[in-house]
Amino acid sequence: MSITEVAIGSIGDLACEVKRLTAMGQRWLFRGQVNARWVLSPSVHRGYTPQQERYLTNEFRVRARSRYFSCPVSGDYPGWLALMQHYGLPTRLLDWTYSPLVASFFALHPDYVPPACNPARDACIWALDARQLNESQGFEPLIFPLDATSYEPLIVPAFKNRKELNTVGVAMAIEHDPRIQLQQGAFTIHSSRVPIDAMDGARQWLHRLIIPNAAIPALFEELTLLGIRKYSLFPDLAALTSELRAIHLPRAAS
Repeated sequence: MSITEVAIGSIGDLACEVKRLTAMGQRWLFRGQVNARWVLSPSVHRGYTPQQERYLTNEFRVRARSRYFSCPVSGDYPGWLALMQHYGLPTRLLDWTYSPLVASFFALHPDYVPPACNPARDACIWALDARQLNESQGFEPLIFPLDATSYEPLIVPAFKNRKELNTVGVAMAIEHDPRIQLQQGAFTIHSSRVPIDAMDGARQWLHRLIIPNAAIPALFEELTLLGIRKYSLFPDLAALTSELRAIHLPRAAS
């Protein structure tokens, strides 16, 4: 059976769908994607081999200490993986959030639309029943921190030539950075190369909220009016500068 899809065109529609989902009693996570056709697969599984993944992670570890002075200790593989994800290295982590509004921001903000993306595309927000996915993959129906012992077999093969479990786990992000806290972050850890939405039983733990292309501008405006903006989710000067430049455009020369 196919994954349940619902179209939403406003914050009100989103609130109604989230209310309906949470009435089921589960703990839902959300992920916004600017293109509704994209699958749920982490960046390192989009064209990189396992050998390339290990090369990326280990070279990053070797070279990061001279550039960042709060690096994890050598054997803290979850800490290293989170740091790599934070700074944009392709990893086996996929970002999620406990907030449907934060997910909406990433689905709608024009900064996250690749140049080659079809301008007529629909966007979407994925809703994930984290506990049910964990249970289906042989883990407890709970959400543990990324550095939990039970997740080690999912993480270590990113650094060492170890056998893969070929499963996916859902983990809480460790709040080592204000951005993680503000974005209410969580992760899926992908040992399997099968996208979550293509896995057997995906309909049991996934719902997709489609944002039709025509509704994107108005929904993004609603988010902005509600204070869900780039500088409120990325507490750094680069985000503040980007947001101010977008708001305060230069006047035309007289």
